[in-house]
Amino acid sequence: MNKQLYLLVVVLALVVLTAAACVPATAPVAPAAATSAPATAATAAPAAAAPTTKAATTAGAAARPAVPAPPTDGSRPLAKVPTAERNERFGAAAPASIKPNTIYQATIVTDKGNIVAELYPDAPQGVNNFVTLANNGFYDGLTFHRVEPGFVIQGGDPKGDGTGGPGYTIPAEINHKHGRGALAWARTGDQVNPTKASSGSQFYITQQETPFLDGQYSVFGQVITGMEIVDKIAVGDKIQRIDIKEAAASQLPTPLPPTPTPQPKAPKSEEGRPLAKVPAAQREALFNTPPTMTINPAGAYTATIKTSKGDVVIALDSKTAPKTVNNFVTLAELGFYDNMPVAFTDPALYVVSGSPAMRPDSDAGYALEPEFGADGPKVITGTVAMYPSFDPMTGDVMASGSQFFISFTEVQENETPLSLLGKVISGLDIAAKLTVSDTLTSVTVAGK
Repeated sequence: MNKQLYLLVVVLALVVLTAAACVPATAPVAPAAATSAPATAATAAPAAAAPTTKAATTAGAAARPAVPAPPTDGSRPLAKVPTAERNERFGAAAPASIKPNTIYQATIVTDKGNIVAELYPDAPQGVNNFVTLANNGFYDGLTFHRVEPGFVIQGGDPKGDGTGGPGYTIPAEINHKHGRGALAWARTGDQVNPTKASSGSQFYITQQETPFLDGQYSVFGQVITGMEIVDKIAVGDKIQRIDIKEAAASQLPTPLPPTPTPQPKAPKSEEGRPLAKVPAAQREALFNTPPTMTINPAGAYTATIKTSKGDVVIALDSKTAPKTVNNFVTLAELGFYDNMPVAFTDPALYVVSGSPAMRPDSDAGYALEPEFGADGPKVITGTVAMYPSFDPMTGDVMASGSQFFISFTEVQENETPLSLLGKVISGLDIAAKLTVSDTLTSVTVAGK
């Protein structure tokens, strides 16, 4: 079950550890930007990544002209330029030409139909940039190069692969939230872009409310008609043109009351292993934050994993990874792992468990910051680590709140920050025999 999906993410967890030196440092993820994660990791991410674009080349930008003001005759000169030649053609956005206190509407004419968005007056630099590019014909003939169903559609790249742009960025104007139909600028990630500057041309439209993007990306408009077209857009669909007009009055919907902030819900050890009584498939996303620290970081702990094939005993490394071990111990004492299915196994690579639905994106409901020693996360035969996941906002590699894997191979070089939970001290041969037909009967922890 889900073998193909786990095989894709195997690239992230293990194969990437040996291949990282061969892939670009700035791999495309989604609207935040390139991250340190390899390209294969980004494309295999189980959770929706934030909208991103690679960092634009800035060399020679000062020698390139600014985007010109659109011709008054409506001639759209850039539409006559081959799309690839629009890439890095300019060194700066056009001078301000939009009228103050004016409501602008943009009609994105696509292969599937028209999408109409109202542009926000309190994002003047972004709106001016979008309006001048559109009226110059910059977007004519470009494609939607990225579509994440139920998340975003993204376009505006003259190269068509998520790595292009006009040759400049624009300042962040972060004033609006990401409701369904938010029109916003993609950007590179915080590691290379701490000011959150926006792409000069790549934009995205959200297909549902995405609050995890709020405060991180510049929303400069809102779709007012054509959301059914947004939902139909597929990779490769063309933007035939983007037409701009002035509107007499706003057509934005009346704002809804703010969504209440979810209350923290952390796992907490209880007598009687209560989660063991809950069907494993119903343990997904029971919590939204890691547990508070209750273990002794200087203590010596072992975990015994009883399986349908025998016992596997792990020495937990609470000194190196106290938060990770504390999390594992808490879930184990709650009975979270009791009768949990084996989600994936490959005798040459590793065995994975801790996923209620047997998917890489199914876990206890939260992620952990990776913890590893001063020498970095070294993976050796018998290593037990939390399964990698992605921060949906930044694309940074995190650790699953409940999924863990036992490694059957040794990897000397590792650029992926894995949370190393401990090492198998007995029963590695049992772990290697497990299949997706097996279950973890229970996980019990001893020590102090």
